[in-house]
Amino acid sequence: MPRHQQGNVSFEVPRHWEDKTIVAFSAPSRPGQATSASFVMTRDALGETDTLASYADRQLAELSQRVDGFELVDKREGTVSGARAVTMRFTSKALAGPLLQRLVVVEDRRRAVVCFTATAPKADAAQLDPLFDRMLSGIRIGEPAASEDAP
Repeated sequence: MPRHQQGNVSFEVPRHWEDKTIVAFSAPSRPGQATSASFVMTRDALGETDTLASYADRQLAELSQRVDGFELVDKREGTVSGARAVTMRFTSKALAGPLLQRLVVVEDRRRAVVCFTATAPKADAAQLDPLFDRMLSGIRIGEPAASEDAP
């Protein structure tokens, strides 16, 4: 079985299982701050008839139904690390106040998608946008390192 490694933790996984990794980072909270910025990566598989565009449209439809105060700001196609991507920006309402989120859906080479969600309190969004731009521009998508796939 291949070994999955994440930081200082590793474990074996059956070879035929799909990688649905969720990785989440958040900025430290400041005193009195109800919500802080976060950056989350998830993985998913495209269905047999899915395209990147249909997957992104389905995500958008689900968000509009499930997220309080959902309002699409913009949606555009582009590339991330040389791979096709769709970027959606939207606002939402949380208990702690309004949020601005950026969802970037990237198609990898194996009919899968990697999704990156950058979230910021709306009041801090303009200040955090350059940081999120830098994080997104540093994404590299390719084959896993030999140590991640070794039996």
